[in-house]
Amino acid sequence: IRARVKANIVLTADLPGNPVTEVEVRCSPDGLITGRRVVKTSGDKAWNETVLRAIDRTEMLPRDVDGRVPATMVLILSRRD
Repeated sequence: IRARVKANIVLTADLPGNPVTEVEVRCSPDGLITGRRVVKTSGDKAWNETVLRAIDRTEMLPRDVDGRVPATMVLILSRRD
């Protein structure tokens, strides 16, 4: 799931360090992302917004091996993973 979101990260600014943002993502049963919110900020507004935009671009999350998508999950995304 993180790899799918990371593929949609478009960062135009050079950020120092390795900011980490935790985002709660809500999904419908088919994987459609229905909402997201920062639950732990990185302290870098540009990185937080970049992560939120990447989640918006992702739109759908893949199903688990059992064919389901959790209704709510927390994604932890860092600049350098």
